[in-house]
Parts: sequence; structure tokens; C-alpha cells
Amino acid sequence: MKVVKGIIGIIFIIAGIVLGAYLGIWVMLIGGIIQIVNAVQASPVSGSDIAYGVVKIIFCELPGIITYIFIVIGGAIMGINIRRKNKRRY
Repeated sequence: MKVVKGIIGIIFIIAGIVLGAYLGIWVMLIGGIIQIVNAVQASPVSGSDIAYGVVKIIFCELPGIITYIFIVIGGAIMGINIRRKNKRRY
């Protein structure tokens, strides 16, 4: 049972890192830059497309929250305990 929990936990951690990197870097950052360039090159320049591209670039760090959540869930499934087990008593 511990092996299955470990495998599922590792899958959650890897999925979170991959999903967060894809959304943060490709969709938000590069997608925002491409959207701004396309909006500027269009014959009637669209201010809303430029603004939406800038907002995507500004908020490209938010998918990091998705990565954090998946890593925490994966760690919880694996049973990783952050607290020290041997607490000193004075």
C-alpha cells in the first residue's frame, strides 16, 4: 500500500510541476507576448488585446500556485511529515 501511495504522490508532484510550468511559461508569458505583438501588428490596433496581453504577462506567476497545491497534495498522499519526529523535551 505504501508503494502505491508513493507512486500516486510522485505522479501528483510531477503533474503539478509540468502543469505549472506549461501554464506559467507557455500560456501566460509567451502567449501574452505573442498576443501583444499580434495586436500591435494588426491594422486597427486593438487596445483591449494589448491590455489583455499585458495582464497575462503580469499574472504569469499565478500557475505557481497550482504547482504548489499539487506538490502539497502529492506529499500528503505520500505521507511526508515536515515536523521533526524526535522533539527534545527540556
